Formats: sequence, C-alpha cells, structure tokens
Amino acid sequence: MPLEANDFSNDAPSPGPGHHHEIHFFVDGEPAETDQKELTPNQIIKNFGDKDPASHYLVQVGPPRISYQGKGDEPIKLHNGERFQIISTGPTPVS
Repeated sequence: MPLEANDFSNDAPSPGPGHHHEIHFFVDGEPAETDQKELTPNQIIKNFGDKDPASHYLVQVGPPRISYQGKGDEPIKLHNGERFQIISTGPTPVS
C-alpha cells in the first residue's frame, strides 16, 4: 500500500517562525551544540571550552586548518560537524 504524504503530518512538529535548528560541532574532541548560526572564537572558548580567551585561541581543525589567533571577536559561521581545538598561549605546566 503506498504511503501518502499527509500520513505523517502530525508525527513531527515543524519549526515555527524564529526557531533555529541545532548545530552540532566539537570543541577539544567533546560534542557541543548551539542554535546560533554564528559565534566568535572567544564565545566558543568561554562557553564550550570553559577556558579564558585572554590566554587561549581557537583553531578550526581542517582541512583546511584555520587559526583564529588574534581574531577572537570575529564571528565564525558554524556548520554541523566542524571541529575546533583550543590552544593555550601560556607556559606549559611541568609536573
């Protein structure tokens, strides 16, 4: 029996006006998600990496590899599956 398009009309609600889809990405290998289309490197470092942007910068793991060092306030257009790494600019602790 063929399925009609309207057979599933009530199964999943459609997003209403102003509703954003979640964007899934990775920060330091950990999954993250947002409904924002753009975030600055500093926002990603603070909100998803729980680190201080004054002593860290963001790199998008490629290809291509993109460094956002010195560009902490420039918005990045986010896409599903993107991977970012937070790099420390301070001294490496010795144990």
